[in-house]
Amino acid sequence: MTVNKIGFVGLGKMGYHLVKRILESGQSVFVHDSKHERINKLTEVGAEGCESITELAKKSTSPKVIILCVPAGKAVDDILGQLDSYLSEGDVIIDLGNSYYKDSQRRAKELSEKKIDFIDVGMSGGIYGAKYGACLMIGGKKSRVFELDYLFKAISKDNSYEYFGKSGAGHLVKGYHNMIEYGYLQSLAEGLESLLEISKEEGISISPEKACSIWSKGSVIESRIITDAIKAFQKATALSEIEGSVYGQTLEDMKKLIMAAANCGVKVYSCKAAVKARMDSQTNPTYSGKIINAIRNIFGGHEDWKK
Repeated sequence: MTVNKIGFVGLGKMGYHLVKRILESGQSVFVHDSKHERINKLTEVGAEGCESITELAKKSTSPKVIILCVPAGKAVDDILGQLDSYLSEGDVIIDLGNSYYKDSQRRAKELSEKKIDFIDVGMSGGIYGAKYGACLMIGGKKSRVFELDYLFKAISKDNSYEYFGKSGAGHLVKGYHNMIEYGYLQSLAEGLESLLEISKEEGISISPEKACSIWSKGSVIESRIITDAIKAFQKATALSEIEGSVYGQTLEDMKKLIMAAANCGVKVYSCKAAVKARMDSQTNPTYSGKIINAIRNIFGGHEDWKK
């Protein structure tokens, strides 16, 4: 499948860099965002701006490939509704957001009735991944996914993308990726807060940044998150400007995924605890919450504590 013009909706922290990578791969891209200054920034580097989703749909060449990089939920359905009249047999919609996998299955079924393919792509790597290459988890019709190999290659890091199966599979894998992230962040934050408080009681000066620094050098918990924790403490040593209430657009979906696992007999103790801790922090802010927010700000630019 060769596409001369790709449509791309959503030019935020992730979308902006992803469009640049697609342009650098040699593809032409029509872009739209509700904030026109974002459109203007990308037209300066070769994209063609569209004032509306309708204009983008009209200009995209058949078979249309339209990529959505917008918040999960209502925004995806609203955009699909606006595109509906301009899509035809053979077109493809790709959802790069954090959609709940059951929603992706529903959208795929609805679009398949018009012989339009819906491909769900879970994406990890944060802003750095969008800029330098992301990790992709893909679901949808296998033949269409493989036809779009050139596109996934363009936005991934060193071919770090994998096909997992029918519609919803990509977002299912990404959903549990996010749940593991919840648990890891909560555990790390609680461990660091414990170190800080006990060291005060014991009269020992233990820096959380220094602890993370040594853990990042060959320990069994060495990870990208540990590295981002170091950057977070370097950016805001005392975390005084960061609130201790943790939010996030995936929180409600985590509850659904916990139920889905429980229905299959899986006891997700740590994940359930991590979700409860985030919910509790919204009424009773914690220092652990500050740490989680600081790390999320590093890898994803999140600032949702400013609600």
